[in-house]
Amino acid sequence: MIDIVSVGLDIGVFDSQTSRAANIFSVELGSLEYAQDLGVDLKYFLSEDFRFQNESFKSYLVQVLANRSINVASIPEVVENLYTKYVFQLTPAENEKALVAR
Repeated sequence: MIDIVSVGLDIGVFDSQTSRAANIFSVELGSLEYAQDLGVDLKYFLSEDFRFQNESFKSYLVQVLANRSINVASIPEVVENLYTKYVFQLTPAENEKALVAR
């Protein structure tokens, strides 16, 4: 995924892991025709047969991102109105750098 970060005489683009991670989290596993292995298996975690545990779910999400070469730095939890929200803080890839297209 490449994000446009500035437009002027030159177009500055940035290869971003944040957009890649958001795409992976927003897709149900097996729902895409062209990439069956992209996404997360929320149906499994939300099924009645599975006893949901927060730590297991967080570990699963980190594993899914790691399989796509996205590094997670930390996952601070934010509690708002009795809901726990996970904020994934990602580390940049080793080869990630700003590019300028001319």
